[in-house]
Parts: sequence; structure tokens; C-alpha cells
Amino acid sequence: MCSFRPRGSAIGAHIGYSPYCVPRLVDGVKCVFVSEALKDIEPMAWDFVMNFARDNELQVVDCEPDAAAS
Repeated sequence: MCSFRPRGSAIGAHIGYSPYCVPRLVDGVKCVFVSEALKDIEPMAWDFVMNFARDNELQVVDCEPDAAAS
């Protein structure tokens, strides 16, 4: 859930992440926090993320927004 911009583009960052799917490092484990708001905003994107996690046997943990911020 990110976009890639080639070098030299007007915007400085090469990778831009959606505010609804944010990569994080938690206790040395690479994670992606996915906001449940995505379900209402773009149901197909939510389904894609959940199916990707299932198909790749990734652990999915439901947590409170405060826990995701820390």
C-alpha cells in the first residue's frame, strides 16, 4: 500500500506510504499497522491486505489505536 517515485521526481521521497497502512518495527519485528478505517474507505484495499496476510501465513493481531501508536 505504497507508491514508488523514481529518482529525480519533484517530490523528495522515493516511497510514499498510505496513512492507513504504515510500516513499523516493534521489538525488532517488521510489522505493518493497518487502520480499520480502510474497511470503510476502500473495502477492496482492506480485502487485499487481509488476503495477502492470509495467503502468506502472516500473523494478524487486532490492537487498540493507542497500542499501534507506540
